[in-house]
Amino acid sequence: MSTIHIWEEFSDRIYAFILSKVKDRDLANDILQDVFLKIHTKLDTLNNDEALSGWLFSITRNTITDYYRKSQKARKENQELKDNLPLFEDEELSQCCEACLHLFIADLPQKYRDAILATDLGELSQKEYAVKIGLSHSGVKSRVQRGRVQLNEYFKKCCLHKNEYGESECIHKDSYACTCK
Repeated sequence: MSTIHIWEEFSDRIYAFILSKVKDRDLANDILQDVFLKIHTKLDTLNNDEALSGWLFSITRNTITDYYRKSQKARKENQELKDNLPLFEDEELSQCCEACLHLFIADLPQKYRDAILATDLGELSQKEYAVKIGLSHSGVKSRVQRGRVQLNEYFKKCCLHKNEYGESECIHKDSYACTCK
């Protein structure tokens, strides 16, 4: 049996199966392509055409599992990177303003606060968060963006000023504690 014949006969069912597991059409299409690449490269290992359907879905399940493993590992690495990066490029400014950040986040409207905490400061991508709360991806993007804009405004009003060289400085830099509240 050829890969083309397998595609014609099974691609719709395999796609539907993948979509039922990942709930994202673009991702399901990507995984479907990976599945058929594996089918194409391993077709010569299939000894019994009667077992074709089981073999195809076994490859599909393994490919989905591989995706989730890679995704989980990437999320963990990304979180480690986030944990080690300062909020601002200037380390001194970062230390000063991180104390204020938590106060400002607490002042955000709930929907912006939740979006920022889950994505920018959490482990979820914006797409994953959208699925989790049942909102469109563009809706979550808007919430995160609006939350960032509000946080930026809070920092401008409370903590930052330009020094004589035009660089941003935290007005709390000597105490490393926010006195805005």
